[in-house]
Amino acid sequence: MCGRCFNEVEIELLRTPDARLPTDLVGRVARKDPFHWEDQPAIIRRILPQLVVVLAEGAVDSALMARGLAAAGWSRWPREQAGAVAGFLEAWWTQVLRMKSPPTPAYEVFESCVTASSSVAPWLARWEAERGTIARRHLTEGVGWWREELMSDDSPFTWWRGTATEERAAWHEVKTWLAAQTQATLLPADGLWPDRQ
Repeated sequence: MCGRCFNEVEIELLRTPDARLPTDLVGRVARKDPFHWEDQPAIIRRILPQLVVVLAEGAVDSALMARGLAAAGWSRWPREQAGAVAGFLEAWWTQVLRMKSPPTPAYEVFESCVTASSSVAPWLARWEAERGTIARRHLTEGVGWWREELMSDDSPFTWWRGTATEERAAWHEVKTWLAAQTQATLLPADGLWPDRQ
């Protein structure tokens, strides 16, 4: 581990199984470029029990932290471990969609789940299944947040892990879904989809 980025005490904590880590340390480890680590999946597994708490409680740069999960290849971990990560992401996203004032905005949690999984389909499906006014309000906020990206081909998935072609396809899928939701729920969409009649 890098002695310039982490001091001796922090390195020793990270090397000690089950030792409780300071929240700040968990965040710094998760936000580090995945290439920083010799064994990135191992370091993510080390911090994961506390990382999910940090994310659920409202982390700054949650999508950047989710990049570490994606880079660790969690979906290819043993089934029980991969299932635990998938279960957390699903529960986190569902809870946020049902909260009036989540600690992290819904659109940011969506971007984080997309980043962690390199997929938009399950998160859009959950959003569509949530029919209440709270989830609809989060949808309106998301449309507002992504206004510039919706009028262009630029993706908001800053920390996407995969090819540019896959990223563009994922964002196109989101744009198509949002256009349909806007039409179905009468969300404000002036000028966002000028080609739609």
